Formats: sequence, C-alpha cells, structure tokens
Amino acid sequence: MSEDFRAFLKEMEETKEGGFIRIKKEVDTRYEVAAIVKKLEEARKVPLIIFEKVKGSSMPVAANCNGTRGRVAHALGVPKKELEKRIIHAFRNPIPPVEVSSSPVQDVVLMGDDIDLTKFPAMMYHDTDAAPYITSGIVFAKDPDTGVYNLSYNRLMIKGKDRLGIFMTVGKHLNAIYSKMEELGKPLEVAVAIGNHPSVSLGALAIGPYDEEELGIIGGLKESPLEMVKCKTIDLMVPAGSEIVLEAEIEPFTREKEGPFSEFTGYALGEGQNPVLHIKAITHRHNPIYQDICGGQSREHLIMATIPMEANYLRAVQSAVPEVRAVRVPAPFTLIISMKKKYEGQARLAMLSAFNADLYLKHAIVVDPDIDINNLQHVLWAIATRVQAERDIFIVPRVRGSSLDPSAEPVGVTDKMGIDATAKPNLDQFAPINQVPREVMERIKLEDYLEKDF
Repeated sequence: MSEDFRAFLKEMEETKEGGFIRIKKEVDTRYEVAAIVKKLEEARKVPLIIFEKVKGSSMPVAANCNGTRGRVAHALGVPKKELEKRIIHAFRNPIPPVEVSSSPVQDVVLMGDDIDLTKFPAMMYHDTDAAPYITSGIVFAKDPDTGVYNLSYNRLMIKGKDRLGIFMTVGKHLNAIYSKMEELGKPLEVAVAIGNHPSVSLGALAIGPYDEEELGIIGGLKESPLEMVKCKTIDLMVPAGSEIVLEAEIEPFTREKEGPFSEFTGYALGEGQNPVLHIKAITHRHNPIYQDICGGQSREHLIMATIPMEANYLRAVQSAVPEVRAVRVPAPFTLIISMKKKYEGQARLAMLSAFNADLYLKHAIVVDPDIDINNLQHVLWAIATRVQAERDIFIVPRVRGSSLDPSAEPVGVTDKMGIDATAKPNLDQFAPINQVPREVMERIKLEDYLEKDF
C-alpha cells in the first residue's frame, strides 16, 4: 500500500471513490472554501476537492481527504464493512516504523528569514475564528522519559511568520509530555506534518493508553512499516510520504492569546492563554499540496475522528463485556452501545468501561440488539419505552472531560451520564413488540390493492 499523500490523491482521482472534483476558479481562504464544503454537504455530497487556485498562496489545497468511510477504507485497501475490523487489528498487531535516509518531503528546506507561515493557505472557516488556522497538521512529539512518540491533531493558530498558537487538551498525552518538559524548564521539540495518507491520519487519532505508540498502529493499518525520515533541526522523525513538515519548539512558560476557533461541537470555543510554537525550519516537496480539514462540524472533521474512536471504544468495552456487539458515536461526547445483556448490572459495566477508555466521553447509552444504533429515532424509542430514570440512569459528577465542551463549568470539568435503555429484566421477558405476521407482510403486494397512478 502506498503511504504517499500524492499517490493517494492520484488514486482517488482515478477511482472517484466518494466523488472527486477539481475547482479551477480562485477561492479565498477567508470563508469561501468553508462555504463550498458546506454547500456540497447540504446537497449530501462529500467529494475530495482540489482547489487549484487559492488567493494569496501558490499552493493548491486538498480538502475532504478523509470525508467518507468508503474513501478511508479504499485508502486502506479494505471494503467499507471491514474498516472497523482493520483498525482493531492494527491496535492489536502494531508494526514499528522504519527509518529511510531521504524523502521528497525534504526537497525544499527553509530556515531563518525564509520561513513564512503567512504564505500557507491556512483557512478562516467561520466568522468567530480568531485568525487563520492550520487544521490538518499532525503534531509529533516524544516523551522525554521513554522516547515513545505521541501523535495528535491540535489546532494551530497562525500568529506570525514563524509562530503558531497551539491548543492542547488537559489530560491528553501531548499536554502531559509538554508539562514534563516545562517542569524541566526546557522547550518541547515537535514536528507538524501536513498532507498525510489516511493511514497516518487515522493512526494519529487513535485513542489508547499513554505508552501505546501510534506509529505502530499506523503500520498495522498499512500492514507494513511506516517509512520515516529524520528532521533537519530537531531530534524527531516524520513520515516520508508527507507534503510539508514544520520543525518547531514549544516554548516553556510562554502563554499568549489563542482562539476562539470553530470546533467540532458546533461552537466557537477555547479562547485563552495557550502555548506557542516557534518554527525552526519548514521542509516540503517541490510544488507542495496543502491539506485542509474544514473546521466546525464539517463531515470530514467529524467522520475522521469518529472512525478510530469507535474502534477504540469497541475494543475497550468488549474486553470487559464480550457480549457487546457494536458501538456508534452519533454526536460529540456521546456513545451508543449495542449488547446482548446476560445479567443485571452488565449494561452499567459496559458504560463504565467506555468512560474509562476516553475522557472526552460524557454520555453513554446501552440498547438491546433489536435496536438499530444507526437510527437515532429507534434509539430514542428504546429510551422512551425501556427506561425508568431512578433505576436506569446514573451520573458520575464533576470529573475531567473535554476542555472543548461548552457546557462544562469550570472548563473541562463535567458530569458523565449513563443510560441503560435495555429491556428489563431482559428482552425475552419484556412486553412483546407489535408485529404484523411475517407471512402476511411477505404475501401482501401493494400493487394488488392500489391504483396504478397512486
């Protein structure tokens, strides 16, 4: 499997998986790209888009690269229905990366006065965004004690030619690594890779234990080692197949205003005093292609995070409750679990396991296998008819959650709620569901009873 971003784009243009379009008319990074993406979504279309001419930049822009499950599955070489299985396989069977001596991502090396982030086609998506943001950059860092790499997506606010504001969620791994370095009074070296194959994107979004290295998960997704090349100015390696790399340090004890930004919750969030990246070098391919992930509740922003998130929840919950069959993340901070309940208390155990798997999770709902977890109306019907609040709802108050939850007060402190929407004591002994006999449903043909012009 290719791990090269350009090879991925070429394959998508040839196969048209999920749609592929080129827009030749000039677009503005201020709101116009976001408007085009949004209008396409309103028409229920999520094509991979190449914006060939972007105002103020020489770089073309690729958007919606991870916008559909089918496109991501195709990039990994599996059918869409096998995508979750491949991700869980990668969690369980990581393949370490390998170092290569050179890469096209270092064809051009910019340092000193040649560094200029303002030439990037960084976007403003909504009228609440504080500045242009880099959204598709994967941040690479190493734990100072173990040397284990951490990969994460963090919003990056352009603050000048060589400076970026960064938002790090308290409780997440990058923040923990930065805190270690700050206690030592030292800067944290980071690299930001832009323009990445979907296998790298999914791996960077993997949620797991602190010492679980995402680089191995990427290898598992690809079923081959990720090729990496040493940075020019810092002690890190980055994917050889990326388009652009920013080599940087996050300064200790420096905080500057960052945000607000249009987040996946649908709200402008996170204005505060946050750390700053100082760029030491920019490397890129000749004529680089800039990858963008449209901010806010764009389809890509939501789907690319949800895919590995669901796989992680499934492996975590099944390890405690093997009877769990499937999970879905239908909205921010919310999980629906389908399971064949065997005994009292098992549904609550499944929800507690899910809460333990990811601090972002705030609401968990368990339903019986007869409920379609992809149909929210069906899930609400189960809640309406199988739940008694005192018996079936529990709350874990005042625990750490997402710093991007607009309802949290203070920031990042939230209540977690579990809803057991399974039939009590079990589905077999619950009130029978109304059904027209199957034989009659199969026998009746509407055309035998209705006029042709109905």
